[in-house]
Amino acid sequence: MSDSLEQTQQKLWQAITQAIRQHNGLPFSEFMRAALYQPGCGYYSAGLKKLGQDGDFITAVELGSMFAQTLARQFAEVIEMVSDPVIMELGAGSGRFCADVLTALDDMDKNGRYVPDCYLILEVSADLKQQQQQHIDTLPTHLSNRVKWLDTPPKQPFNGVIFANEVLDALPVEVFRHNNNEYQRLVLQLQNGQLVEHWHTFPADLLTQLKAKELSLPDGYRSEFIPYLNNWMAGITAPLHQGLVLFVDYGYGRDVYYHPERHTGTLVCHQRHQANFNPYHDVGAQDITAFVDFTAVAEALKAADCEVVGFNHQMDLLMGLGVENIISAEGDYSNYYAQATELKQLMMPNEMGEKFKCIAALKNLNMTLSGFKNNRLHNL
Repeated sequence: MSDSLEQTQQKLWQAITQAIRQHNGLPFSEFMRAALYQPGCGYYSAGLKKLGQDGDFITAVELGSMFAQTLARQFAEVIEMVSDPVIMELGAGSGRFCADVLTALDDMDKNGRYVPDCYLILEVSADLKQQQQQHIDTLPTHLSNRVKWLDTPPKQPFNGVIFANEVLDALPVEVFRHNNNEYQRLVLQLQNGQLVEHWHTFPADLLTQLKAKELSLPDGYRSEFIPYLNNWMAGITAPLHQGLVLFVDYGYGRDVYYHPERHTGTLVCHQRHQANFNPYHDVGAQDITAFVDFTAVAEALKAADCEVVGFNHQMDLLMGLGVENIISAEGDYSNYYAQATELKQLMMPNEMGEKFKCIAALKNLNMTLSGFKNNRLHNL
């Protein structure tokens, strides 16, 4: 019998408090890692309903098939350019994107020209992996047989596409404060059974990463950064010999991310479709995220020998790929209305259209990407 939510949270709390006592404090990045990914009891590991109307948040993927159908057109352009194509998706959620993309690629050409030889899902959550397998099992055998799950990036090189939607925002972040011309690191301690914030000196390697951003911040400014992002990116992209790396997430270029008015940072939590700004509330039962510094992502891609070729809004990407042509006015009106509603949510500036950004990099490949006709690389 599986544990109740209360039992799961109790196990997580015990793991966090034990780590604090063992190390005389816990950096926020390690707290966030435990809260989200602690085996068996972290938010993404404990079997909670996370996605969709019954979960805590809805992604572009869960709105319907339109997002995946449109991006399949971008993937097809790359697949045409490489041999033995493979798609690798990071953090595949419910598995719907994988299923919808494979279906769309299969529909583009019944000769199988656009269907990748293999679709790899890199997934750290055993619970989500199980959900994904159930979704993939609904596909025709000639498509479902191509899907394979990985715990770590493949050792064998491949050509094709690396894709991630709303993965970067869930990477654990360091929280810092700029005080008296120095950077201080947020470390959590226990006081009367409660988590209390303290400020410590940064280790030399993390301080070097932070100073490399060359920020000019007022006194008391608080924000975040992803530690060792270059190492993470190098590990993810190392197997890609030739192809495209595409990330979609919410965030900004560095100048906007660390704007003086954004002095309290970008951390946000999601629970039952409500946002809050208290990561210490209901630990293990709510998502914890931070907006993405896309300039840092671009730097990490370049350090990993990838050429950053595109940065734009989600609405730019989808328009460049002809998302409007997917809607069909023929047939059932209710289906047309559902598609029109989905399109609005994906595209409108006050919905996902401008909040979500897309960054594309090519590796050992020279081509034009239709999704980046309207390019905003200058914003990085």
